[in-house]
Amino acid sequence: MRFGAHSQMFVHDIREDVDGVFDAVAGFGLAAIEINTPDAAVFPLDEVRRAAERTGLEVVIGTALGAERSTIADDEAARRRGIEHLRGCVEIAAALGGHRVSGGVHSANGAFHGRGRSPEEWERSVAALREVAPDAEAADVTLTVEPVSRYSGYFLNTADDTVRLVDQVGSSHVRVQLDTFHMNIEEDDTPAAIRRVGDRLAHFHAVENNRGVPGTGQVPWRDVFAALRDVGYDGLIVFEHFPVELRDMAVRTHTWRHIASSAEVCSRAPRLLEELAR
Repeated sequence: MRFGAHSQMFVHDIREDVDGVFDAVAGFGLAAIEINTPDAAVFPLDEVRRAAERTGLEVVIGTALGAERSTIADDEAARRRGIEHLRGCVEIAAALGGHRVSGGVHSANGAFHGRGRSPEEWERSVAALREVAPDAEAADVTLTVEPVSRYSGYFLNTADDTVRLVDQVGSSHVRVQLDTFHMNIEEDDTPAAIRRVGDRLAHFHAVENNRGVPGTGQVPWRDVFAALRDVGYDGLIVFEHFPVELRDMAVRTHTWRHIASSAEVCSRAPRLLEELAR
């Protein structure tokens, strides 16, 4: 198994401490870092490239579209900004020798309208991903579409809907990403949902139901790993924990009590998950 950690386990913005975050992740013996990229235009590419070369960490570019860059917005200018941001993320991933742009590539994260998605929003998301897909294919960078719980977004909440969206886009480089924290809320049966995604699965977040140390909570990890084996998934398994001590992330994720530290997650979870997988 190859494990990685999300940059926002350590800093809100990677520009705060590129070397420190890379050293921390590498120091836990992990294989990769997923870097939150809210604005491709200000990404510290040269610093990250040097840190990646020095530590040997694989880099995944993660992003979540905000309301000002939502590809499903009524405002055409916002949709265009979202498409250009995704293109920028693809360019960054390619420049770093990476092969993934992950996360909320389908719509704005944390933006709500007091209703569910509309057919028009669905078509806009499909159209935006179809527009970016040729860039991703040319760069051999895969966009992984992540469904999130109802508390993070209203547009895409389940694995089945994500399969439908990805299939409608119809690109070899637009595939599915799953996160056990969100699945624990939205799916009736997490392992069954993984099996329905099948070989479309291209990125995976291993997150406990309370965002604590994976392997210590209610996620059915043995069955999850059995399902991952069944679908042939052998890619990265990335941790995504947001400690209460990191104030900006705690506010964004409504974390008001100490559950674990990022160090505990990175040091304990690989061993626990490997044991459960066996």
